[in-house]
Amino acid sequence: MASMFYELLAGMGYHHPLHPAMTHLPIGLSIAGFIFIVLSYFLKQPRYARTAKHCAVLALLAAIPTVILGYFDWQHFYGGSFLFPIKMKLGLAAALLVLLLAVVLAGMRSEQKKGRRLFLHFMTLLIVIGLGYFGGELVYGKKTTSDISGSKNAADSAAFAAGLKLFEQNCSFCHLTDSTDTRVGPGLEGLFSREKMAFSGWPVSADGIRRLLTLQRNLYK
Repeated sequence: MASMFYELLAGMGYHHPLHPAMTHLPIGLSIAGFIFIVLSYFLKQPRYARTAKHCAVLALLAAIPTVILGYFDWQHFYGGSFLFPIKMKLGLAAALLVLLLAVVLAGMRSEQKKGRRLFLHFMTLLIVIGLGYFGGELVYGKKTTSDISGSKNAADSAAFAAGLKLFEQNCSFCHLTDSTDTRVGPGLEGLFSREKMAFSGWPVSADGIRRLLTLQRNLYK
């Protein structure tokens, strides 16, 4: 079902993950909650504390579809691979859910313990900063195809640009271009200096890579 949904989006021209766009809601609301609790603490205005609690409630609700879409993106684009940034994001996301729930409960039980609520909101701020960092690390931590955009071997710049875009949309989630390390699939650094391709064992050549891509496309249709 999920793969059909992604195929539908791809047919409409949308090739990106869905989770990053959705994360703006819980992250933005968590930051807003911290700002309002700070205002409440220093300005002695209870209404700001209530707004902070409402932000936490909305952030907690928004986190549910965000986590679901994150799981689908993880399976679709990364094959369920437990990369280090993904492990960190999973742990931080769980911590954020617990903290948001604690913020909501603290706001319901007492309007007086603003120091405790300020601390909880501050911890949610640190968590969302961590989530943003490891989300960026997942995408930009290892350079992808931007490193080779100036390649002298690109005789046809238009075709090269089209291939670069195609790689970024469909391949860069799984393959690093500046390393031989495995992300989901093998790293591609120095590919044409190798004798054989890791997946198929075929000799490395333009024709061999074309055959392998055609085979994989047919397998995952």
